[in-house]
Amino acid sequence: MGATKAKAEGGALRRAVFSALLLGLSATAVAAADNLRTVIELPPEVRTQFLEHMRTHMTSLDNVIQLIADGKLKEAGVLARSEMAIGQGSGLGRHMPREFREMGFESHRAADDFARVTDEMVEPFDAQGWQKVVASLGKITMRCNGCHGAFRVK
Repeated sequence: MGATKAKAEGGALRRAVFSALLLGLSATAVAAADNLRTVIELPPEVRTQFLEHMRTHMTSLDNVIQLIADGKLKEAGVLARSEMAIGQGSGLGRHMPREFREMGFESHRAADDFARVTDEMVEPFDAQGWQKVVASLGKITMRCNGCHGAFRVK
């Protein structure tokens, strides 16, 4: 496959990633609006720490997506591993219901899996490689949406 064709396919896949992310964010907004989510009551100091931690994850995910858009897949994987993968929690899970902890663990695992996929990528990145990256990124955002759709912090 020529470099031009591979680059064009990569651009199309990047556009598809961003479309999928926008749809995912819309689904989260709908789930939040119906307020059928499980309420997690936390002491004020734990709540503040927890919400800061979640915002950090969101910023990290945004930075991962920006790196992907810039074609910096290896850097995106390094960032996902250092900021979002297993072992990057702050111990707040002990205040959460078991189901929440399990979902959180799966989120961290998805970030670690994404990093592993990017580790295995060989340049130049072909369409099949981009598809693996997009699928792996989708597993992260699916976990985010699942948790935000199931729980809310009070």
